[in-house]
Amino acid sequence: MKILNFGSVNIDNVYQVPHFLSPGETLLSTGYARFPGGKGFNQSVALARAGAEVHHAGHFGPDGAWLADFLRAEGVHTDFLTPVDTSTGHAVIQVSPDGQNCILIDSGANQHLTRENVQAALQGVGIGPGDVVLL
Repeated sequence: MKILNFGSVNIDNVYQVPHFLSPGETLLSTGYARFPGGKGFNQSVALARAGAEVHHAGHFGPDGAWLADFLRAEGVHTDFLTPVDTSTGHAVIQVSPDGQNCILIDSGANQHLTRENVQAALQGVGIGPGDVVLL
């Protein structure tokens, strides 16, 4: 079974904060880390780690080429994950001491998926009976 995932590809900027920001407030974070992310991206990685044949389709910007490399290193096929001339999707994630989060997303390159991209990936991967497509 093949899985074709048309999923978001994001750069997650995670800030540890003593509390979530309020309107007009400036707050120093207590920690920062950058991670590969996006719900679709995370699904593709998890499925590949579980042994599935996964093809990830979508877009990333010049700042996100490392995300395509990450997917390939995890065993995800990226033939239909293509670069575009806009920034990669980004998330700003606030994480409070009790583990709650607040997430702000800029979709960036994720917004460039077209009907033609979808058709090309479906044909290129050769989706058939018993295969799965995630949107």
